[in-house]
Amino acid sequence: METVKNTHPQQSQQEVSNHPPIEFNDFLSRPLEELGLVKKLQDKPLVWLDCDQTVEDAFEKLSAQSILSLPVYCSISRQWISILDIKDLVSYVVSLFDSNNNLIKSNEISEYTIRDILTNQNGVFKRQCPMVTKSDSVLNLLELFNHNFHRICIAMNPYDQMDIKVLSQLSLLKWIDKNRNILGCSGDLTLESLNLFKKEQNLISISSSKLAIDAFRLMAEKNIYGLPVVNANGELVDNISVIDLKYVKMDISKLLQPLSEFFYPSVGNSYPIPLRNPIICTPQTRLREAIGRVAAGKVHRIFLIKEVVEAGITQVPTRVISVSDLVGQIISLAGIQNDDYYEKKQQLLLSKQQEIDEKSKQD
Repeated sequence: METVKNTHPQQSQQEVSNHPPIEFNDFLSRPLEELGLVKKLQDKPLVWLDCDQTVEDAFEKLSAQSILSLPVYCSISRQWISILDIKDLVSYVVSLFDSNNNLIKSNEISEYTIRDILTNQNGVFKRQCPMVTKSDSVLNLLELFNHNFHRICIAMNPYDQMDIKVLSQLSLLKWIDKNRNILGCSGDLTLESLNLFKKEQNLISISSSKLAIDAFRLMAEKNIYGLPVVNANGELVDNISVIDLKYVKMDISKLLQPLSEFFYPSVGNSYPIPLRNPIICTPQTRLREAIGRVAAGKVHRIFLIKEVVEAGITQVPTRVISVSDLVGQIISLAGIQNDDYYEKKQQLLLSKQQEIDEKSKQD
């Protein structure tokens, strides 16, 4: 795979942050197929859902593949209509319980459909399926990632709408890691200099003694993908993410287990430290290093910790750096800014989709 070497002299942290190598945007402007981003995807079978399949079907597919989202096809309008995020399933599962963790909607599970979850009160899908073609560029991907999509569909064949592949933010970071030279001196910026450790940010964590449903409810309420799990001393012992909903395997009773038993029932309350080795970083960790750790570990978050000497050295989490945070830095380096053009375009497409659905029902 082609890489671009950086020949620029050393710059200050501020200069580097504002001026990535000239080759950076040139490289990202090339077609996806030319840069090899779709090559590894070609052999992967497409996993998708019809919008009228049940939530149970969606749960089984996401759990079996350990993926965060699936493209959704509508047989009525015959088009890719939306994308199901596992956070949608987490919100749905949480809604089955009241605030006291009593199950209140057990009868809905086998009947509720993807359409029910993804449409608003008017029957319009809340989000469209993010789609680019293999001739589009990485910059096109970044523009979609900049609008809170975490996985993007790539149309491989203009004559076959079912021939699509799905690229995640993590896959993009793996590709950036293999081509890290394109970052130039910007890759040497520390996470602290990139303002990823703002003092006003409050860490959201959960105690290992809490129930699994408490963790998923907190993630749903805060609209986040993961949480650090801490013990009674505030020490980092594990982490839980929305993808861990797969451990439920439609056995809702598992959600009422303490986190200390949710992943490893045989462990009970002992909770070794750590169970699944959360990846840690420091404010001085460089951007390229953070991307490399995420790519190598195939994880969606890394933790900043401080060491507290109290009856031994304990690691207390203070910040979480997510895949989206790192992709956001690439977006910033590429000079992509937020605007409302995409939102307006999305609303127009969703309105047209509703008209197509209504007409198809009448026919």
